[in-house]
Amino acid sequence: MKKLLFFAALLLVSASAGAQVFDFSSNNSRLEVGINLGVAGASTPYGGFGAGFNLEVLGFQLDLLKYGPEHHYATEISDTKWNDSVAFEVNLGYQVPVLPWLRLTPLIGYSQTNQGITDGSKAYVDGDDSVSWYHPYTVTPGTRDHRFNFGGGISIQPLKWFSINFAYTRYAIYGGIALNFFAITGFGSTE
Repeated sequence: MKKLLFFAALLLVSASAGAQVFDFSSNNSRLEVGINLGVAGASTPYGGFGAGFNLEVLGFQLDLLKYGPEHHYATEISDTKWNDSVAFEVNLGYQVPVLPWLRLTPLIGYSQTNQGITDGSKAYVDGDDSVSWYHPYTVTPGTRDHRFNFGGGISIQPLKWFSINFAYTRYAIYGGIALNFFAITGFGSTE
């Protein structure tokens, strides 16, 4: 937590100083959308490998990551009741352009985990056009846990329209790729 506060203080001091340490104007030409893969609910008993997406608009970043329940879309019907778990992460941050190809992102967010039962003896049909079926999942009372999440991320931009992202927070570890639509379409270009 001390490192996060130190980084925030450094950011405020550099923003208020007359010297331009970071070129925040480069964030005006960024609209990134991408996918994330990683561990949601890390360092909790109900975490697991999940997927999600990220969105970055004018420097502001939103990351979502979800895991489970593992047997929710199982293709078998049996008398089995599986012990499953769910982990969900949402993190917000602002990208700090250190170099033209390197950005650091302090992140804060929310983490939720719980354990429950997926009932394999019941199946429900979802959708009219493309039919999919799923087993009901019920949360075990007393296992839902809500936590404040914090950490940081790094974004490496090998091409002006493509980024590789990594994030490490208290309750999630994930990485992903993203496309910068402003660079692809030429919108907001300063060239």
